[in-house]
Amino acid sequence: MLGYMRPYAALIAAALLLALLAVAFEGLSLWFSASLVQTIFDPEALKAEKPEYTLSNANAVLKYWTSLFIINSKGPVASLQIVCVLMSLSFLLKNIFLYLKNISMTRLNLSIVRDMRNQLFTHSLALPVSYYDRTKSGNVISLVMNDITSINNSMTSTFDKIIVEPLRLAAFVAMLFIINYKFTLAIFIIFPVLGLLITLIGRTVRRRSKRVMEYMASLLSILHETVNGIRIVKIFGTLGAESKKFKSANQLFARQSFRSSYVGALASPVTEVMGVVVVVILLWYGGNQVLNSGGFGADDFTRFLIFLFSVFTPLKEISKLNTTLQTGFASADRVFGALDSAVEELGGGAAINVNSNDNVNNNDTAVLFNDKISFHNVHFNYPGCADAVLKNISFEIKKGSVSALVGSSGSGKTTTLDLLPRFYDITGGKICIDGVDTRSLRLPSLRKLFGTVSQEVFLFNDSISANIAYGMQSAGIGAIISAAKAANAWEFIEKLPSGLDTVIGERGVMLSGGQRQRLSIARALLLNPPILILDEATSSLDTESERLVQAAINNVMENRTVLVVAHRLSTIRNADQILVLEAGEIAERGTHDELLAKNCRYKYFYDIQFAVAGK
Repeated sequence: MLGYMRPYAALIAAALLLALLAVAFEGLSLWFSASLVQTIFDPEALKAEKPEYTLSNANAVLKYWTSLFIINSKGPVASLQIVCVLMSLSFLLKNIFLYLKNISMTRLNLSIVRDMRNQLFTHSLALPVSYYDRTKSGNVISLVMNDITSINNSMTSTFDKIIVEPLRLAAFVAMLFIINYKFTLAIFIIFPVLGLLITLIGRTVRRRSKRVMEYMASLLSILHETVNGIRIVKIFGTLGAESKKFKSANQLFARQSFRSSYVGALASPVTEVMGVVVVVILLWYGGNQVLNSGGFGADDFTRFLIFLFSVFTPLKEISKLNTTLQTGFASADRVFGALDSAVEELGGGAAINVNSNDNVNNNDTAVLFNDKISFHNVHFNYPGCADAVLKNISFEIKKGSVSALVGSSGSGKTTTLDLLPRFYDITGGKICIDGVDTRSLRLPSLRKLFGTVSQEVFLFNDSISANIAYGMQSAGIGAIISAAKAANAWEFIEKLPSGLDTVIGERGVMLSGGQRQRLSIARALLLNPPILILDEATSSLDTESERLVQAAINNVMENRTVLVVAHRLSTIRNADQILVLEAGEIAERGTHDELLAKNCRYKYFYDIQFAVAGK
């Protein structure tokens, strides 16, 4: 957390200075409060001889300088007026400086929380796909929103006190030692015990608060999944089951929150009870000293009582601070745990220029896609899994050619596609573009080579134009319309009330499946990538939508290198090469006609789809 404060060192220094001034004037106001009692009931006691200026004589020195300010030759009434003015001025200045300090600390707190949330969000985007495979989406949302909010709440309720309260405590205790150090030492023997109890309570609160945030993440995951899958929930009639699951998780969250709260709530009463014990001891012993003239004067005893009672407020606040801070630290543990997760490596110094006429920039070695993509004995296991998903995969994709992957579900088709833009890194072999290993290329440059149109289209809750121009925000309206027309999307866009400005809802819910697919094709067309990845882009569409989408795909495939996964073999009849995957290995390869002639696995898939229909 200190690392986030360094950029705001000047603001912290200003807040510290303001806090020192506020505490100083509060101390003065309390000191003059005791003088007010003397001025009213025993004005003669205010008069003091000039003492010897030594550290051990600090109390007498302070009382002497107080008498110089207060005693007025016009009598006790004039002295009373002076005391009242000094008290009022001290309280006024204390509150002015305290207000300025609070403003400074609020700005500091909000700035730090803003920086943390920005960093965590940016870091989350840089985490590899494998992180999201094994992490609930609700956990990521909880980290960015709830855990940062918890840190924010912790800082908001503590940073305006974390400087002032310790200073107040130190100043008041110093005054107690100045007034009577022996008496102060005797009383403060109990405070180490109090500190130990508060520390133990704080550790327990931190441990339990961390569990609370974990239960909150689980609760958010259930909520996120259920809301996103509300149509499935309704059609399958599982409202009761989902409600029961949510209530169960919510009950665990509430139970853990209560356990954390009742432990944290102990700090304040423990502090107050021990404080009362100290006060009782003081009243009994100090009162005896005053009554029996034991060297503790009435004025000193009054001041001692005022400062002692003032000590309890910062003590109580500090005990609360510890509990609140531990709650924030529990969230910080989770946030920093995510920040410590390894992000995707950008790769080596080589950067791919999409345009062959581009010059080399940023001292990167340009690598042009002019020839082919090559898979050399590629092996792949998902992180944490022993079984290989792909084994000894080798093939080439010539520039400008169309290559297709066919196979049963789970054979490794989509995984093969995911390896090209390095959503995952291979565990064996290598993938090369024009002979250069993709692991030596910078990820942003590598991924600019690819455009993707998949079965599961993801659109944002934004306008149609913003979705089409998502990968190229600088695109003009003319380019967006051209891309929409080429993708056969313009015919439905121009019929919408707001045209390109129509907001399509979360994940494009206001559009049909075919319309969403055509928007994703328009997005890929506008990006104009040299390599196009098509992952079962038409498998979930009706006949009419498939016709329109297939026509759009044919447009986007022109003059591009294409790698396509398709269950519908009709879409890949003209592919330059077809690879048949089984159990993570290439079982067959060839053109459509060659594979039919082999009468093996591809022929089996073909017969299933077309033979029955007489095709």
